[in-house]
Amino acid sequence: MDENDIVKFDRRPTLRSPYIVCGLNGWVDGGDVSTGGVTYLIRQFKAVKFAELQTPRYHIYQVPGGEGLRPLFKMEDGLIKESHLPKDEFYYAVNPASDHDLVLFLGNEPSLRWEEYSDALVSLACEFGASRLYTFGGILDRSPYTRAPRVSCTCTSARIKSEMEKYNVIFSSREGPASFNLMLLFASKKRGLEGGNLTVRVPYYPEFNIAIDYSSKSIKAVLARLNHLMRLNLDFRDLDEGIGEMEGKLDLVRQQNPQFNSYIDELEKNYVEMPYEEPLDLSGHEAVRFAEEFLKGNKEQGKGQ
Repeated sequence: MDENDIVKFDRRPTLRSPYIVCGLNGWVDGGDVSTGGVTYLIRQFKAVKFAELQTPRYHIYQVPGGEGLRPLFKMEDGLIKESHLPKDEFYYAVNPASDHDLVLFLGNEPSLRWEEYSDALVSLACEFGASRLYTFGGILDRSPYTRAPRVSCTCTSARIKSEMEKYNVIFSSREGPASFNLMLLFASKKRGLEGGNLTVRVPYYPEFNIAIDYSSKSIKAVLARLNHLMRLNLDFRDLDEGIGEMEGKLDLVRQQNPQFNSYIDELEKNYVEMPYEEPLDLSGHEAVRFAEEFLKGNKEQGKGQ
């Protein structure tokens, strides 16, 4: 199928070497990290939709034994008032704080034609001269909600891995079924487009029937890293409010349920926390020079005394 038939453009914006950020509903969207995170970026930047993929070609609306991607309808007094069909949409935004504008993709992990879907997305990125492609998602995990969520990372090259080392991530080492995020990285690597995937843990306690549908803390863990990496100047107040609200609710459960309180205590004991701290914007050479100047200044000050 011709690529011109796969992507439908509303407009073709002029963008400066954009970063592509992808949010996909699907297997690795625990806590709405992927779709919720990109939606947060769309709202912050007031991003404008400019293109979409031909959704019906890639999705099965009904999978036996599950809801799949069935269209959502709203009825009132016997009349259909609203309809929401699955969509795979591209948005753009100018980022005045950076030399790189943004293309934000909000879509659904495809049921069919993975290669074609990923190639179409990467082709659009290359058409606009993209310099990086980033994906991210969330995995449900029995981790303490009181601690900073761990973030793992997969990169397209050693150069990108070197960039990501200062963001306090765990580099993935596993073998098994791939998420579509990794499929996008694979398609990007084939086209010479560099990028990375971030996967964050989302607290999940099935023993107590507790699942977090929208994990503000996990979303912020990813966006805080991208905020520095991509010079986004994000406002995190909404996420911070959500974090406080969710932790308050779970704190109350701990107070009322001794078993849950003991459970979280045990998780905390065995948890290796990796809190994120914004890195200094210094190269290795600059860091050495800064240290030398600092020591020299201290010596001169000591002589003066």
